[in-house]
Amino acid sequence: MSTRFIDKVSVASAIRTLPGAAGIGVLGSQVLLNVDGNLIPLSGIEPNGAVYYVDPNVGDDENDGRSWATAFDTMAAAFAVLDSGDTIVFRGKVREQLTTPVQIFDVTIIGAGNRPRHADSSPAGGEEAANTWTTPASGATTAPLCKVLQQGWRFVNILFAGPTDHACVQLYRDAGSGNDERDAAHAEFIGCRFASGYDGISDTGGCPDVLVQNCRFEALTHFSILGVGNIGVGQSDWKIVDNTFDGMSNGIKIAAFGCRIQNNTFTDGETPATTVVLNTNNGGGADNFIVYNFFQTTTANFNDPDVVGCTGDVWFNVSIDATSAGVGGNLESGKPA
Repeated sequence: MSTRFIDKVSVASAIRTLPGAAGIGVLGSQVLLNVDGNLIPLSGIEPNGAVYYVDPNVGDDENDGRSWATAFDTMAAAFAVLDSGDTIVFRGKVREQLTTPVQIFDVTIIGAGNRPRHADSSPAGGEEAANTWTTPASGATTAPLCKVLQQGWRFVNILFAGPTDHACVQLYRDAGSGNDERDAAHAEFIGCRFASGYDGISDTGGCPDVLVQNCRFEALTHFSILGVGNIGVGQSDWKIVDNTFDGMSNGIKIAAFGCRIQNNTFTDGETPATTVVLNTNNGGGADNFIVYNFFQTTTANFNDPDVVGCTGDVWFNVSIDATSAGVGGNLESGKPA
């Protein structure tokens, strides 16, 4: 008897496929079928949830959105018909700023391109299969690309190019009760690329248990990940693992409680010794594991304001001075000063 496994992958393009044969893989907690580069979700399908398709290249909002042949033109059209547990698969360039519908939970949005990349029209055809979410071509853009209001939303394999003054994705939480509660807790970002804009991910209300895995943050002018502090809640039980923070103005600044930040790589920010690389104590925080990360910063700068920890944290990382010839890595054990 032989045992067979389905591969766990970090990017959709790693799901193996051959001529005449489709591949199946697990990306995060999503099971995907790869048929000649087209991704089809195998988990979260009916009866547990419907699958809708969005294609700004050829779609029409008068369609039913239930196949590529009858895809919607806009993400807004898909949002208008969602039920909890549904999945949206899109390709091309979405140019919208949206707020998720209320009382709709556990929605998955998947970019259908092989890797999260810009949907460019040159060379010809480059806009047809990529997976970009960016601002409208004209008009005011003073809002996040996506403001999430309820729990369990998942974003997979998407390139975000955000506005100049708001986040690519904003997680929102208020003090509402009963059916009036808005809380974007338990969100997931898997294999996404935050390529430009103000903030990558912004948590404005203290949403717990968020997963950020195998994402890339670059060229953001404010923060890669910013979590509100000084409200007595902060960001609890977040998992920020296997990500790249590269060429950004600032890295992570959150009020971390019981978080795991592991296996990430950080460049030294726009202006070393004055901007944030990783700060888990944004007005509060405690008892985090920050381990096996690589920081492109000198040991001398492995402290406030570049790197800041909390009471009860466990730190075990490597700092590397990439600007000095012949200087190797330094093992940094213990909370930074």
